[in-house]
Amino acid sequence: MSLAVVGALSLLGLAAGLLRPRMGWLWLILASVLVEVLHAFSPGVSQYGPWVGVFIGIFAAELVNWRLWLSHLRTSRRYFWWVALYLAALIVATIFGIDLRVSMRYALGVPAVLWVATLYLPQIARSGSVTEQKLAQSWALVGVLMTLTAGLGALIFHSGFPVPVGHRIILAWQWPFANKNTLGMLMTFAVPAAFGLIFYPGQLWGGRWPATVMAIIVIVGDALSYARSGWIASLIGMAVFVLAYFGRRGFLGMAIGLPIAAVALVMKTGIRRWTLLWDKGLNGRTILWRAGLKALQHRWLFGVGPGNSPQAILPYVPRAYAGLTPHDSILRTAVELGIVGLMIWLVIVVGSVLKSGQDFWLSREGSVTRWNTSIIMALLLATLAQQMVESLFLGGVSFGDFFFTILVGWVWFVNRPAPSPYRGAPDRR
Repeated sequence: MSLAVVGALSLLGLAAGLLRPRMGWLWLILASVLVEVLHAFSPGVSQYGPWVGVFIGIFAAELVNWRLWLSHLRTSRRYFWWVALYLAALIVATIFGIDLRVSMRYALGVPAVLWVATLYLPQIARSGSVTEQKLAQSWALVGVLMTLTAGLGALIFHSGFPVPVGHRIILAWQWPFANKNTLGMLMTFAVPAAFGLIFYPGQLWGGRWPATVMAIIVIVGDALSYARSGWIASLIGMAVFVLAYFGRRGFLGMAIGLPIAAVALVMKTGIRRWTLLWDKGLNGRTILWRAGLKALQHRWLFGVGPGNSPQAILPYVPRAYAGLTPHDSILRTAVELGIVGLMIWLVIVVGSVLKSGQDFWLSREGSVTRWNTSIIMALLLATLAQQMVESLFLGGVSFGDFFFTILVGWVWFVNRPAPSPYRGAPDRR
């Protein structure tokens, strides 16, 4: 893709951010997906142009609210300390990394993404410009759009990734992404979001039918991407939502429905096809995991620098694996930011999971509030399941990294610190 097209998209993003900064969260979501699309056609630094354009526009338009940022910093300073420590670990890893140029390219975007997740989103959330429902709707709609695009590419242009399953070759949907697992990663967000919208207890455009149609479409896209990690993560997201929102009824329904669905699926396809499909994907990842552990032994304290894990594991993998990360977010963080950075990452991420559970526990009475905390917890846990076999980067610009950072920031900074259960109902924004 030519630089002229990328430049035009970047200017369009800049204009959107300047003119409608309160809708900037949506422009950033679309731009982060566009980053992955551009990567498929023209990988390089220019692929980040549209996201950078949107960010600059929003930041310039919102700069007049800097006093509100300072106020938010003061009221939430005990959480911001961990963000500051994460940035410090990132800076140290960049300085002591093996390739400063690569590290700088990755590190420069992290403060911008963290600003969005910790300062910009809380500010516009208080005004109602963005809510859990709107986030879920945007991710579901993006998932529908990319599913339809991938389907058209596969059916009309035969564009996809050939997957050997037994004695057959199946064309997995992926276009316009570079990899089928990228579409599967998007479905990790889109499937639980669309599924949760079916049960939204408040006003929803068009009633439940649009959400049901969206859920069906993204589940089809998830299935035909043949991304095993996307399948598992999406199922976990839906299961968490059902258990959180419906409680005992949800558990009973899953206990009855899941075994029946599993038996029906195996009777239709056979167990051998599923075994072959799983084994072929897992073998490659175990090679990358072993290589990541070997690379970590050599630079375990401060890491090899953000973005440098493919170069660090290169001596320990076959030539066909050149350019790949360790394909595990915990291992990638350890390799790139060192053990120090990993410890800070664990505090932030594991803490967000625990706090989302606490927020849910304190919000069980109100139906809308219960839905809000259920959908965030479902999306967060689905994303964490995806990270066991994919390399997301906290604070990254590409949509998987960006969406995950939004979720973590939402739990810590948008939801107010959970009050004591002995002081009545929880105080929602």
